[in-house]
Amino acid sequence: MNKVSQYLRLTLKAMCSEYNGIQVFLYPMTLLYWISSESILLPFTSLLSVRMHYLPLTFFGVLLIYVCFMVLKIYTFVFPGPRSSHPKLLTEFYDKVIQLHLVLFVSVIVVMVYYILARFLGYFYRIDLPLKQGVVFFFRAFTVLLILYYYLKSMWLKPLRERKYSQKRSILLASGWANKNPWAAAKYTVMISVVVFAAVKLYLIVIAYFITPVLSGIQHSIGLKLDIELIPISGIGSVLANLFMLAAAFMLSNLLFYPIIVLSQKLNNSIHPMKIKQVPHGQD
Repeated sequence: MNKVSQYLRLTLKAMCSEYNGIQVFLYPMTLLYWISSESILLPFTSLLSVRMHYLPLTFFGVLLIYVCFMVLKIYTFVFPGPRSSHPKLLTEFYDKVIQLHLVLFVSVIVVMVYYILARFLGYFYRIDLPLKQGVVFFFRAFTVLLILYYYLKSMWLKPLRERKYSQKRSILLASGWANKNPWAAAKYTVMISVVVFAAVKLYLIVIAYFITPVLSGIQHSIGLKLDIELIPISGIGSVLANLFMLAAAFMLSNLLFYPIIVLSQKLNNSIHPMKIKQVPHGQD
């Protein structure tokens, strides 16, 4: 049982830890690489036409998938090992999940206000705001920035958390160090961001010039389709099934992106301005 739980923890870390997932929201095509192009067109066009009444369900389904993903990401950030070995961190995990839901609640309110404003201006003043494009842009920007925020925060606190300092104490010490060394703090933050976006670009190259040709060759040789297929929208069941397929493609993309993350993490850890050996031990 220990081996099974260890394998599950490693799989969870590979799919949700660090800045994994950001590549899909930056470049949605990294998700569509794993879905059959023939099966994409009909569900999406029907959602925007004859099946438009299922569009809100699809949107909130995608949002639910993202929330579950972020909760798992927070779990990997908070717990360095089995949860039973770190009972004091459980309260911190719950606090972070509550904070996440508060941020999501405010964001949904902002989107609703934008939707009402766009409808109001369009109906009374003939001012057409980019409604669909605006919502899509906001969702992508929000998801990317939230993942980047959690990753940057975890990287800054990593030396202190590895020295057994609490979350609150780690934030205070890291903020104090950054105030005393603003140039070094800004430079490291920018360097991490550059490494993240460079890793995503590298992933795009690997997909286009290595993974996709290999998968195509395997499919032609064995005569079986290896990509995920969506089904036509006919009811709530088909919407939920397609959401499940999207979630599976999302996790597959994260799993294949993880080796690049491991390589980039070595670089990010090596250039951390707060050297771990210089930080004294705290208390768990």
